Order: sequence, then C-alpha cells, then structure tokens
Amino acid sequence: MSTQLHILHVEDNENDAFLVAATLDRHDFYCEIERVETREDFVAALERGGFDLILSDFSLPTFNGHAALEIAREKQPDVPFLFVSGTIGEEVAIDALKSGATDYVLKDRLPRLVPAVRRALADAAERAALKKAEEAMIQSEHKYRHLFECLSEAALLADGNSGRVLDTNRQAEILFGRRRCEIVGSYVTQLLSPETLAEYRRHFTGTSPINERVVFEGEIASSQGQPVPVSVSATPIVLYGRRLVLALFRDITDRKQAEAEIQRLKAQLAQHPGSA
Repeated sequence: MSTQLHILHVEDNENDAFLVAATLDRHDFYCEIERVETREDFVAALERGGFDLILSDFSLPTFNGHAALEIAREKQPDVPFLFVSGTIGEEVAIDALKSGATDYVLKDRLPRLVPAVRRALADAAERAALKKAEEAMIQSEHKYRHLFECLSEAALLADGNSGRVLDTNRQAEILFGRRRCEIVGSYVTQLLSPETLAEYRRHFTGTSPINERVVFEGEIASSQGQPVPVSVSATPIVLYGRRLVLALFRDITDRKQAEAEIQRLKAQLAQHPGSA
C-alpha cells in the first residue's frame, strides 16, 4: 500500500534529489516533492505549509543545515526533519539530533532513508495523537473547572475508597470556613459530623451504584468548631478511571431556625390555647 507524502527537500544537487525521490518511490511512497536551495525559498515554502516531512542537505552554497533546522523548528515544529547529506560528521549529527532533527541519513547509504522516514512518520503521528488527546483533556478540564466553580452549592470531589478530598470550589471555602488548600487533601472524616459521616459511609461503599444520587441532611464542622446544618446531595461517579464521590452541600441554617421557631410557637399555642 503506497503512502502519499508532501516533502520539502532542501537540496542544491539535482541528481541527489532524484536519487532520494527514486529511493522513496521504489518503496511505495507516492511523493510530491518541492525542492528548494535558498533560505528565502525555504522560508516561503514553510510559511505555505502542508508538508509531511522535511529533508535537508547539510551543506549548501548559500545555506546550511543548522540554519534550516532552526527555521523549521520555529515555523513548523511538528513536521519531522531529516538530514540527508554526504558531509555530516558524527559529532555534528549528534548535535543536530539534540537540536530537534528526527534522524540523519548519509547519501552513500540511501537504503537507510526508507526506515528512517517510516520511523519519523510514525513518531510524528504518535505525537499528533498525544497532542490531540492532551488538548481534549485540557478543554474538558476547563469546562469541568468552569462548571465546578459556577455551582451555587459547596462541592467536594472525594476518592470513593479513602474519602480523601481531591477538589473543591469557592462555595466550599465559604461554607467550611477553610481555604481551598486546607480542604483539598483532607478527608471527609475531618469535615463531617460523626452522624453525617455514618450516613455518608452507609450510602457510598465500594458497591454503590454509579450515578445514583443520594440526598440526606446532616451537619458539618465549621472552622470555628460549630456544627452547621446542611443538605447533602451526593453521587458516585467514575472520572479518569477512578471511582469518586461528588457531594454538594447547602447551608440550611435559616430553614432549621425557621422550623425551630414554628415548633416553638406550636408548643406555646398548645400550652395557651386561648392566647390565639
């Protein structure tokens, strides 16, 4: 199966360029090769882009391989760059590899060009796939962070097994009266009252169904040590292959106080029925 390639070839010798093209053609590479000899033409070609591979001689009358490599790293850093030269010593070759060249092939050993090109293309494809995955993860992380911070409730993202808090938001800092760095890395055992912790553990064991939301009421300990009544809405989830628990806490102090006041008034009416 042939491989189609768009190659930029820095080479002043037409015969050498022909031999390179013929070598690739014999091994099922269908190549569209643009040959340049000067810095100006090389830069112009790079700025147009669209190349899968850059091949470069090391010594040219008005240009040199080091300069070509430096320009390529600046303008097209993701395109593999191979030296194909008859005048490159071992030390120079090592320096070139350290500077970003993918490989080097001597002109009197052109059969090495084919495996070198295959390796370069495979490495470039792997780097492109990794970069795409990283970009997707970063984008996902940005969306996650935005949603997490926009929650109106205090949020804790905890490890499903250890209970260690992995992430939190600004509302949690306010509710718990602790800085983010004090909450992240702590454990739910340090943040919930004993009764609430028991309820939390009852629902979130290692066998709890994923994405099944549980709602209950309990108390947390504020930084001043005072219990704060809260409504808890928590869900076991799987994120990046880990079993986690996302718990949302809402301060219900006002509601509890209002309920207590209603109970007090009812009790008062019960004791003095005629006072109404």
